Order: sequence, then structure tokens, then C-alpha cells
Amino acid sequence: MLTEPFHYTPSPELVERVRFFVIRTAWHKELMSRLTAEVQARLHELRFASHRFHEVEVAGSFEILYAAGAILRRYTWKAGFSQVVSVQGPTRIQSNLRLPPFFQGNFDSQLRSEFLLESPGPIAYFQPYEPLPDGELPVLLTLGCILKGETEHNRYLAHAVIGTLAHLNAQSGIPIVLGILTPDTLEQAYARTFHARHWVDAAFLSWAARLTIEKVEISPHPSDPHSSEPS
Repeated sequence: MLTEPFHYTPSPELVERVRFFVIRTAWHKELMSRLTAEVQARLHELRFASHRFHEVEVAGSFEILYAAGAILRRYTWKAGFSQVVSVQGPTRIQSNLRLPPFFQGNFDSQLRSEFLLESPGPIAYFQPYEPLPDGELPVLLTLGCILKGETEHNRYLAHAVIGTLAHLNAQSGIPIVLGILTPDTLEQAYARTFHARHWVDAAFLSWAARLTIEKVEISPHPSDPHSSEPS
């Protein structure tokens, strides 16, 4: 089956800002090696710096989610604030301890306390990645092969993996390029290794589109207190 060719050449400025992560599976090692070779060949054509290329190997396609999450957390989980909670006065304490009959009924109503609860360190919270004007632009490319077998296992696995990657792709602010093949046979998979070059281009084009969107001027919402009043 012939497919329409896809080709995109990023600007040198964009190439210099991207940090490229490839997550590949240990299953189908020869296939993964060919896909990775195509990725590296395309990056070499773009004069991509080797020190900004990182390759991570996991067991199978399901384990790609673990590695992708670990990479994304380094960019999207930010240290926020240290929490301090002050409690004073009557305090109700619920416990699974069995109290003697004498204490039942008036244990929590007579207790008064005064204490502070302080978090041991800064609290981290999720925040979609927002690059600085000249900051780095991370990209994840997932390489795997979910081969059709004698059962429906491949369909459930593909649904779980691709669905989760789609969610992370939409919410993290970091492009995740899907390079997981779902062929009926290994012959079909090997016939599609040239697509790896297209996935590299798709990664750069994703950031090019994001940077273009951020340049669009959007009018403030009428309810925004900082919006200017019409003259």
C-alpha cells in the first residue's frame, strides 16, 4: 500500500532548541534497530547535535508508558510551596482504636489541641510545560511493535498504550510522536521502517506549530479585570 510522502525541514534555530528522546522496546530488537537507524539518519541530515539525543530501552510497548511518564515529570512537575497548617481549639479525632467504655461518647468532644503540620519539603504540582523564549523544546518519540497474535491481546494492548500516550500528548505540553506499529505480520512492520524519518519531521513540526500558535494575539475576555475598557 502506497502512502503520500511527508517531509518537513525545520529551521536551524528550531533544531538547536529541541531535545530528542527516543523510547524503544527490547521486543523485536532488529526491527527497533532499523527504526532507530532511520531516526538517527534523519537527525544527521538536519545536523542535530548528538548530545541532545537520548535513547531509552524498555521491555515492551506497555512499559513505554512508564518511561514516558518519567521523562515528562522532569518537565511538568514543578516545586511550588511548603504547606503549613495550624490547628487550635477543639479537635475531633477519628481512630480505629477500641476505647474503654469510660471514654466512649466524650473522648473527642473534650480534647483541645494546638499544633502545626508542616510539609517536609516543597509540594510539587503538575503544570504543562511552557518553554522559555529561548528554552529547550523536548520531544518524545515512542518506537514499538504490537504484533497481531492468536488472541485479542494486541487490540487491548494497543488501545491502552495509544490511548494513554494520546492523553499525555494533549496534557503535558510536550509533543509525543507515535512510532508504535500495529501490523498483522513482521513483514508489514519491516516494510514501514522508512516512516521513522517522517516521525522525526513530525516531532519538529509539532513544536513549530506550537510556537506559531503562541504568537497569535488573542483578545482578552470581557470579564477579565485587566482588560482595557472601551473608549
